[in-house]
Amino acid sequence: MRGGILGIAALAVLLLAACGGSGGGTSTPTRLSATAYRAKLAKIRVEAAKAQSDVGKGLQAKTVDELKQRIDAFAAATARIGDEVAALNAPENAGAANAELAQGLHDIADATRAAGEKIATMKTPQEGISYLQHARGPVKGSQEVARALATLQKLGYTTGH
Repeated sequence: MRGGILGIAALAVLLLAACGGSGGGTSTPTRLSATAYRAKLAKIRVEAAKAQSDVGKGLQAKTVDELKQRIDAFAAATARIGDEVAALNAPENAGAANAELAQGLHDIADATRAAGEKIATMKTPQEGISYLQHARGPVKGSQEVARALATLQKLGYTTGH
């Protein structure tokens, strides 16, 4: 899978946006019903779409600092969404996929943070954008997200895009 860090990370979040997510975990030990889990997953659609939209604006960055801020904000949003997904007490048949989804989001956030650090050393935003477009992205995290979402779709918790 090519397309650079930005493309791969954005693809994973777009997949999530197309399929759904969480709205803030609860510490209750009671498993969510299928309906409640679907509703929680649906709330993340807005969060993931906003994160995607915001990082896309980085492609018009005028400074390296602006580009890094966009990348760092995307990493933070992706990590927060991963935390929310991890906090869900998914129905039993969705537990493993939910955990893989959260892990994938965290892996994407980690790789995106590393890309932001690399970008901070660059002299122009164009150099940073080129790096994002051509560097190998967070493939592991993206694959985890894609697998988890495919499983959740098969189980009827998400819809296709």
